[in-house]
Amino acid sequence: MRPIARYAHRFAGAFALSALLWAAPLARAGKIPLEEPPAAPQSSAGDKAWKVLMYVPDRVFDLFDVVRFQVRVGPGWALGARITRSAPIFVGDYKATWLGLPGPRGRPKLPLPFGIASQTGFEFGPASSGGGESPDYGRGEIGAVAHVYMLGFDVGFDAFELADFFAGFAGIDLAHDDY
Repeated sequence: MRPIARYAHRFAGAFALSALLWAAPLARAGKIPLEEPPAAPQSSAGDKAWKVLMYVPDRVFDLFDVVRFQVRVGPGWALGARITRSAPIFVGDYKATWLGLPGPRGRPKLPLPFGIASQTGFEFGPASSGGGESPDYGRGEIGAVAHVYMLGFDVGFDAFELADFFAGFAGIDLAHDDY
């Protein structure tokens, strides 16, 4: 009998004993009680009634969030495009009153069909210069802006808001903009 084969059964026994000694504390570790997660706040009957009352208006507002179509009147010039909020290209200077669909709300608020917008400077991706009351573009909005002399437009489509619109039928608010 070879020397290695003679001691193999002893080695296997020692290995099995050490594995049991190491495994015993590990098996018990899974039975340690953990702290209970904090309970979700209970919603009152008034909160539930408000959600039911606002269900239809929230779906309508979510539908309006999908598209931006604004006609602008005011002095200035501008040209721009965007593929999501993180990738805008813009150059110009305008201050105008607009009328039309406002686009994504971003938070619970009434989507008014008019407003004032102004933007100055340039934007190219994360680099920007200037200021003004530039529109609050949606996170997934693709669109364009043009303004010549006294007339301009701003159009856009937001795929994320479209997903939020359809998820809203199941009571899920992806954009966190429902009342």
